[in-house]
Amino acid sequence: MSFLLCITGKIGTGKTTVAYYFKNKGFEYISMDDIGHEVFEKKKYEIYNIFGTANRKEIANIVFNNEEKLRILENILHPEMKKVLNERITKNLNYVIEAAIKRRLGIICDLTITVTAAKEIIFQRLTSRGLSKTEVENILKLQNDIIPEGIIIDNSSSLENLQTKLNIIYNQMKKSNNL
Repeated sequence: MSFLLCITGKIGTGKTTVAYYFKNKGFEYISMDDIGHEVFEKKKYEIYNIFGTANRKEIANIVFNNEEKLRILENILHPEMKKVLNERITKNLNYVIEAAIKRRLGIICDLTITVTAAKEIIFQRLTSRGLSKTEVENILKLQNDIIPEGIIIDNSSSLENLQTKLNIIYNQMKKSNNL
């Protein structure tokens, strides 16, 4: 029987760092962002017909400034993304699924870890990656439905602090025979 661990949280909180911790512990890693990119490529014609472009950067600018258009894009992508995810979970393995929009996708997990961070930390991380403050604000506004659930980890401080928290969670998971 497979064990599904979901890592969720808003942009810039450190979901990937947390997911890779579990990948390094032997979990099979699945990124819903990567699946989303694959499905986007498959659905480019349909996306172009609706949005007038199939350029991912242009689409991002459109949907991160218009919630209605975001929902239209999600209606195109999400059913196929769920299908691809279910096709990948075929073996009796432990999986770590990185999915910011876990709820919108309707992913059911055995355990969920929500990664949070202080808003100013998120802004620092994302502006250092080249996003403007307005872009970060727009994305965060559209992620209001990403609410903390399961085990909540604040990742506002050091990588060492995060590692300590993850070691505790992993050891507890091993003790409770979830792995």
